[in-house]
Amino acid sequence: MQRLAFALSLFAAGLVCAQTPQAAPAGPGHGRGPHGNPDDMLEARLTRHLGLSATQQNAVHTVLAERRVTTSGIGPQMRTLHAQMITAVKNGDEAGMEKITTEMSTLHQQEEVAHAKAAAKIYSSLTTEQKAKVGNHLEMLMERGGPGPGGHGFGRHGGPPPAGAPAPRQ
Repeated sequence: MQRLAFALSLFAAGLVCAQTPQAAPAGPGHGRGPHGNPDDMLEARLTRHLGLSATQQNAVHTVLAERRVTTSGIGPQMRTLHAQMITAVKNGDEAGMEKITTEMSTLHQQEEVAHAKAAAKIYSSLTTEQKAKVGNHLEMLMERGGPGPGGHGFGRHGGPPPAGAPAPRQ
């Protein structure tokens, strides 16, 4: 009886493993979980909050695509370094931890520079009025940035209120 149960469980596990993943629906907002592609969402937020023209939307789209290409290798490198860090910690390898941390810092710096350069390009494409709306909140031009808790963009988490909204009470 135990052999039959074991064989059935192996068979069921084989069926589960043999399943091919279903293709994600094509189109904007698909393939990146329930919230969609962060670059598409940033472009949509900027368009909505700053009133970007079609030309400006194309410029933002191009800048974000360039940044994505520039930073595409950082994620895999960082995951490798994290795995190496776990090994170094388990082995008590302090010199290895320092070396890995330095490498992580370099990758983080490269990513921050890429985000800042992209924000500068987007900012330069804005009109004087749009720049006034942005003010000192340049983080709204970056994928991860934005006023409010955790830097999750603007709108409901902070940033400029919608036009005609009453001033918040203090």
